[in-house]
Amino acid sequence: MAASGLRIVDLLWHNLRQFPDRTALRIDGESRSWRQLASRVERVMAVLADTVAPGDRIGLWFHNCSSWVETFLALNALGAVSVPINTRLTGTELDTIFRAAQLHGLITTELYRGRYYAEEARATLAEASVSLEIIEAHDLIDPADWRRHTLGRPQDRATLKSPDDVFCIQYTSGTTSIPKGVMLSNAGYLQTASYVARCQRLTPSSEFISAGPFFHCSGSMHALTVCMLAGCTLNSMSIWDPQRFVDTVANQRCDVAHMIYFRDVLALASPQAREQLASLRAAHDLGTPGFLTRIAEELGVSGISNIYGMTETCGQFTMWFPDDPLEQRVSGNGRPQAGNLIRITDPDSLTEVASGQTGEIQMRGPTLSRGYFANAEAQQQAFTPDGWFRSGDLGRIGEDGQLVYLARLKEMIRVGGENLAPAEVEQALRDLCGTQQVCALGVPDARLDEVVAAVLVAPRVDDWTALLAELKRRLAGFKLPRAIYIAESLPITATNRVQRATLKTWIEQGQLQRVH
Repeated sequence: MAASGLRIVDLLWHNLRQFPDRTALRIDGESRSWRQLASRVERVMAVLADTVAPGDRIGLWFHNCSSWVETFLALNALGAVSVPINTRLTGTELDTIFRAAQLHGLITTELYRGRYYAEEARATLAEASVSLEIIEAHDLIDPADWRRHTLGRPQDRATLKSPDDVFCIQYTSGTTSIPKGVMLSNAGYLQTASYVARCQRLTPSSEFISAGPFFHCSGSMHALTVCMLAGCTLNSMSIWDPQRFVDTVANQRCDVAHMIYFRDVLALASPQAREQLASLRAAHDLGTPGFLTRIAEELGVSGISNIYGMTETCGQFTMWFPDDPLEQRVSGNGRPQAGNLIRITDPDSLTEVASGQTGEIQMRGPTLSRGYFANAEAQQQAFTPDGWFRSGDLGRIGEDGQLVYLARLKEMIRVGGENLAPAEVEQALRDLCGTQQVCALGVPDARLDEVVAAVLVAPRVDDWTALLAELKRRLAGFKLPRAIYIAESLPITATNRVQRATLKTWIEQGQLQRVH
């Protein structure tokens, strides 16, 4: 049992007693009852028990499937620490997270969408001369028969220990090229899940649908943990498909949705979509009031709303109820849950601004992460001396006390549902282009809101096609620049920072030479 008491896996044992034959999980139409899910979790526990010790950090590098859920819960039951890894990352990026997290083991899959993940992991990590066990999970194979591969000599467990109350470390893009490992607790996840279930009015009879990948906090908390706490069915998918989403809502009469890319659903322009989504009473998306209002009016999702949260807050920090006025739900980001606090401060002085004024959103409370794993520099930058978390976002408090998010203070680029730090792209371009003068920035995109563009000064590149091929080997697809420009120089501020707004203007006005 975790030091804080209740664990996420304890929700499974509870639902097994209360609703053994109800559907717990449905992914791509394949179902697991609570009884079946619990049985598989117990078998995974038996497989892992001889090699996984409490506090061990185990990577999960595979797609949404029943085995991911079963492994995540088995590790929780064994007192180990799950380290979910984005399936879009390359082998090189996997190695970076392996070293940052000091993984004791890795659970992956043989094949997903044309990529041989286990083979890629073995090749990458063997080349890096690491020691760990790699296990290939599979939904249709008994866990006792999952393939196992051992790299190097047995791992010495005298490595950096995981804090006792941490059950999961989620890696997010940071302000440097090294990802930050957000330490998450059972208690934080469970309190946030309770808040979400209350705001979305979930019961054991609810049919919840989410496109959130389990390797994101949105998938492991807002989808998986929330549904386990409510005792309801989670409908998920191994790959986002707007038509499959619409069909699943219609077939299963889904009533609550999470992390749905409604822009793609609107783009279907299906005259039947509104009728097929008739059962959907609550959902959320990120966007302008006009865009969210379209979801309500064109698709009939009257319970649409904005929310606010991030991995460091265990997901949703502020939310609305479905019966709050639509105008509020699309123009603001909701109220904080009980026990959590928000303040708006001047980003430079850190002093609180007057009510209604704009500043940096700062938060504190029991659902906040305790910080970053083995990263004292990131820890110091993220928290104020008096213990408030600096979000890096600009916002204000509205007239009714709700949070209104306005823009990002940080230079983070958000491509669809993925966040990335420009420094990751910039370092790769510096290495490959032979120039230190590089700037990666977000530019508008009709479908993804933003995509990456890059501006270089005097690059030493003879073959741009070869350069792009090498970038694809080093970076996940969503991090690749969709456009590359050449400038004579980068506009610099008095404090030696690149003026990204100026570069965006130059791009919009066609003042830069485009080479890709």
